[in-house]
Amino acid sequence: MASKEIKAERGSLAYDGSGINNSPTFNLNHVARFSSLLNPLLERIIEKYDPDSETNNSDELPDPDEKLDFNNVRVFSEEIIDCVGFLTLVEEQVDAIDDESPGAKIKFLRAIHQNYKNHRRQLLISESVSIKDKESVISTIRQNSDLLLQQVTDSIIDNARTDLHAFPVEDVRDSANLIVCYGFINCKVLERPNDY
Repeated sequence: MASKEIKAERGSLAYDGSGINNSPTFNLNHVARFSSLLNPLLERIIEKYDPDSETNNSDELPDPDEKLDFNNVRVFSEEIIDCVGFLTLVEEQVDAIDDESPGAKIKFLRAIHQNYKNHRRQLLISESVSIKDKESVISTIRQNSDLLLQQVTDSIIDNARTDLHAFPVEDVRDSANLIVCYGFINCKVLERPNDY
């Protein structure tokens, strides 16, 4: 099998996870552009979501590897681990928005969580799983964790598509992946092991 050469330019990082089970390709060749992409994506999420009330779970966050294993994430696991190194960039953008509009950070995390819960609800409905049956719920989520991650990412992109028409599609997707990873690490996407 011939090896594929992956290059990173201008001191950036390139990652190619393709090949096994058609894993997605995640390319971070122009990291500096993410700040300009993250801002409109984050602002669009915050604009779209205005919660009346929702509990804020301030428990200690689980280790990302533990959460990946618990949720049986197969395709996106390497991508999430790679994104962890760039979460400072997301955090800086969220903090900047929060400075301009206090409470935006909480609103953003709630919006990501609501996005995930909507996709989770649709999955449980389509699989005829009762929310009271915790074993069936977590089993269904584990079997569909990568699909749920993809759906949340696609929703973020769809919600902001009109504002991002000038950016390359790959950069928009990579930025949305960073946002989903941020939500995953903060236990707003997929399930928290301590809850089961």
